[in-house]
Amino acid sequence: MTDFEYFKKKYLTSKVEFTGRQMAAIEDALADKIPAEKVAIFADPEFNCDQMYEIRTGFKNDLTMEQVVVYADPKFDSDQMFEIRLGLENGLTIEQVAVYTDPKFERNQMAQIRLGLEEGLTMEQAVVYADPKFNWDQMLEIRTGFKNDLTMEQVAVYADPKFNDYQMAQIRLGLENGLTMEQVAVYADPKFNWDQMLEIRTGFWNGLTMEQVAVYADPKFDADQMCQIRYGFENGLTMEQVAVYTDSKFNCNQMSEIRHGFENGLTIEQ
Repeated sequence: MTDFEYFKKKYLTSKVEFTGRQMAAIEDALADKIPAEKVAIFADPEFNCDQMYEIRTGFKNDLTMEQVVVYADPKFDSDQMFEIRLGLENGLTIEQVAVYTDPKFERNQMAQIRLGLEEGLTMEQAVVYADPKFNWDQMLEIRTGFKNDLTMEQVAVYADPKFNDYQMAQIRLGLENGLTMEQVAVYADPKFNWDQMLEIRTGFWNGLTMEQVAVYADPKFDADQMCQIRYGFENGLTMEQVAVYTDSKFNCNQMSEIRHGFENGLTIEQ
């Protein structure tokens, strides 16, 4: 009697029907000398062959029965099983993996939670973004903030799905590069797109005052217009001079011409 015939007689009923690929997955597992009681965990038509492969691979890579049963559930697709298995194989505890062992997370979301835990984030930090309201790109920004030693209070400034991942990045970079919470609050608002946020952040980074930045921190100016106003302040123009072209009726090229005039010594009258 072959291993498969013995297995079929002991663990399967005559009514169980498998596809050819499912049958091959079971036979391959037995050929790899995985114990029959472990193979029985996934010898179920409810698992497709890809799901069977993930369960079989867990046993093959020395996961315990307790670990494998965490993801040996047809509610997880094979990609989700992969992320759970990888976390366990990389040394995460069952408690840690439980943070993302939920079919409401797609594979890439699971990966961001797993990577955070593997990098040493605490459970408290991980649960900040272990929420399906964040897509995986947003999760990456929150994870990166914690990884780069931002505090819980700082990360909370942008850990909100109202910000897309590009906006989150600008807020995170401001905090990581030493801007105060007050300065970041000037542009931590979804009314600004990411490149407008960049112009406001750059102004603070380059030493502009709150009063100067407030002149152009207005969504009526696009990023290119903001840039021209910022350049004026950075190049030593006064508030009065900059005010001459701080008007959304001027496009960035017109603003640039006026700014260069002042920088080259023209008076307001001229």
